[in-house]
Amino acid sequence: MNFAVIGSNPAALALLRQLLDSAEHRLFACLPAGRLLDELTAAGLSVPVVDSAEHLLPESDLHVIVLALDDCDEILRLTRAAVQADKHVAVMLPDSGVFPALAFELQLIQDESQMSVIPVNGRWQLRDVGSLEHLDPQQVRQLSLSRTVSAVDTESLTRAMREGIDCLCAAGFAYSQVTVLDSTLPDGRLLRRLVTLGTHAEADIRLPAATLTLTAAESAHSEEEDVLSLVNAEGVEQKYPAGPPDFLHWLVLAGADRQAAREMLGQCSVTLELMEAAAKSLRRRRTVDVHFDSGSERSLFKSQMTAIGCLVLTWMLIGMMVWLIIGQLVELPAWFWFTARIVWLGPMVFFLLAQLLLPLARERRRS
Repeated sequence: MNFAVIGSNPAALALLRQLLDSAEHRLFACLPAGRLLDELTAAGLSVPVVDSAEHLLPESDLHVIVLALDDCDEILRLTRAAVQADKHVAVMLPDSGVFPALAFELQLIQDESQMSVIPVNGRWQLRDVGSLEHLDPQQVRQLSLSRTVSAVDTESLTRAMREGIDCLCAAGFAYSQVTVLDSTLPDGRLLRRLVTLGTHAEADIRLPAATLTLTAAESAHSEEEDVLSLVNAEGVEQKYPAGPPDFLHWLVLAGADRQAAREMLGQCSVTLELMEAAAKSLRRRRTVDVHFDSGSERSLFKSQMTAIGCLVLTWMLIGMMVWLIIGQLVELPAWFWFTARIVWLGPMVFFLLAQLLLPLARERRRS
């Protein structure tokens, strides 16, 4: 397959190296800018360069366009133009300014076309990611991943945290709570960042805790390889090494199977939801609920009854005031007051009877 790379994200340098070394795939063109251009110059790599992204769209020999841009609006514009030109699109997410809406927009673009839109996921770094899928949460006690970050600037930490959270989500568990804590040195430099994923106390299924530890390189004790550790219910630890991803393998796979690309977009949206909650947790210094978490039927019933109860009390208070005022000012027949009592007290009677439905609200929990 022929690839084109457009953008300034230096993470695309690893993909460019793989394309230049590949015997099966070819780098058709490149439009580097910013930091990516600086990295290419420093590495002394020679790549075919084009003047603009629009010049690539009519090329019939081009199969995949990789977007490594920092502007989400530009990513959406070029993605829409590329799929209309019958090109698959791979998106390397920016290191900042990314929201879950980006993944949702990419999903809409793919659904409206016949081409694949592929997000570059962090779980591609796991060498045996397939064995992590479809795990039973009752058979897992803990998930943990420790990573060493060479730089502790905001963008590097964001990228490392997003990739690490995506690796933890490779097991397919729908986490609904995020806690982020930073440990710093006396001079304010970051020593370690701990990210904990969990579930709400009222969740239908309790999931095993998952932790991500990011350690600054200057504080790390060794240069050990990143490893995702899984401890099962029997206490046996299983390790899944992580390393540089094989971009070409995943891009070719998703390009040939739109369903695989759709699943990758779904995984990306979940990771971005967790990242948004992680940013709030870091800012507020407390545990944050992910807003896509759904409560149980019993908790939803209680919430609805609480809201309806407030409305009924307001109705009763206003009705009593209107009753007393009209009774003092106007002479009305007995049938009117009888009907008024039914209208006034009816909502309260129906509300009290509705509380008998509480046992029907299921509390689904596994034994």
